[in-house]
Parts: sequence; C-alpha cells; structure tokens
Amino acid sequence: MIIRNVFMKTLYDKRWFVFGWTLGLMALTALMVTFYPAMHQDGSLEQLTKSMPPAFQGLVGNLDNLSRFSTYLASQLFDIRMQIIAGVMAIILALGISISEEENGQLRSLTALPISRTAIVVQKWLAMVVILSVTVLGTMVGILLFQMMINESIDLGELARLIFMTWILLIALGSITFAAAMASGLRSVASSVGILVLAVSFIVTTFSVGVDWLKDFESFSIFYFFPAVDIVKEGIQLRDVSVLIGISVVSLVVTLIFFRRRDIR
Repeated sequence: MIIRNVFMKTLYDKRWFVFGWTLGLMALTALMVTFYPAMHQDGSLEQLTKSMPPAFQGLVGNLDNLSRFSTYLASQLFDIRMQIIAGVMAIILALGISISEEENGQLRSLTALPISRTAIVVQKWLAMVVILSVTVLGTMVGILLFQMMINESIDLGELARLIFMTWILLIALGSITFAAAMASGLRSVASSVGILVLAVSFIVTTFSVGVDWLKDFESFSIFYFFPAVDIVKEGIQLRDVSVLIGISVVSLVVTLIFFRRRDIR
C-alpha cells in the first residue's frame, strides 16, 4: 500500500523509535529524580565541593543549585544530560527520515509520486517536530510521576518552561542535521555537521566555566541559548527563543532551496 501522506508515513515508520526513546528518557528522568535525596545526605554536598576541580565544575554546575529540587533538575538533568542524550536522539532522527531513506531508495520512490519536493521536506520536518514533542513530553510526565516517590515537586510553570526550551533546542539541532542531509545527500556530511554542532557546543559551554579563553566563544554554542538554571530562576528570554527558532527556520529554508535542485540517488 502506498501512503501518499508523507507526514503520517513518517510517524508510522518511526513509531518504535518514539516508543524506545520516550522510555529511555523517562528512565533517565527516573534516575536523576530518585538520586536527588542522596545529594542531601549529611556532608554530601560539602564533600563534593571540596573534591571538584575548578576546570570540571561545568560538568556539575554551581553546587548551590543542588539544594533546591527545581534548580537541581535544571542543572543536572536539563543543563547537561538532556542536551547531549536528547541531542543525539534528534540527530539520529533527522538522519533516519532523510539520508537513510535516500540510501534504501524510499526517497527516490517518494519523488516519483505526485508529491512536490517542497511537500516532502515540509511534511518530514513536521513529523520530526511531532516526534520530538512526544519524547520531550514523556520526559515531563516522567518527572511528574517520579517526583512523588521522593516527596519533592517542581513548580509546573518552571517545568513547562524547561520542557518548551528543550523542545525548541532539539528542533534546532534536528533541523541543522536534516538540512545537511537533504541538501547534500551524503551521510558523512550530515553526520559530521550534526555531531560537530553538538560536540563543540558541549565542550564550549561545559568547560568555559573553568577555562577563561573559552568564555569568548560561548555565544557560538547552541547550548548558550538554553541556560536551564536561569530559565527556572528568571524565566525564558525572548532572545534565546528567537535564536533557536531562527536556526530551525533558516535550516528549513536551506533544505527547501537545495533539495528541490539536486538529484536523488
């Protein structure tokens, strides 16, 4: 059976991807939430403070943030682990709906149908957005469920802000990789672009805390526009939202321009 609705076909093809990654992120959430009480055992924070080298403080963040559940989640889950793990998920997803389908011939078959290349790109991109929405919402559900096990809670508004910013961050990362894949048709190019953005952003944002010369390059990191702890304490900044959405829009436009002109393998 030929499914002419590219959007629905993509969602159907990725149903197990969604299921697996949603469970995985919920498991990560469970681990981080249930670990919170251990941070408050007698002397734990003080011992960690004394043993942490300054250059590696970015891996943990400001230790004062560990005393409150909301800032603990922001600094230990959203500001470090979610960025990398969910970022990898976004890259894998973008490659899966683009270059992988070109390599197995599905993309060529799609372009042979009476569907415009613009429609193919837009529907695939929208499917990616929906998939990322489901997985991120799974993280939110996980936090709300597992926090009851430790008799702690995060304000729903604070959690919603973190989830929203995580969502648009992942869309930006996915859009960059999707653009590189659909524009070039080369897995090596698309993978390199996605991994490079993720790795450089992680290194710059994490180690700029203890390495002075890296601070001059912080704004080149996509994670710079997702200051999780500040989002909890001060709210969302319009600049950060604008930059992340702008990256996604520009990436989508680049995809449309180049994909409509190139040959499909």
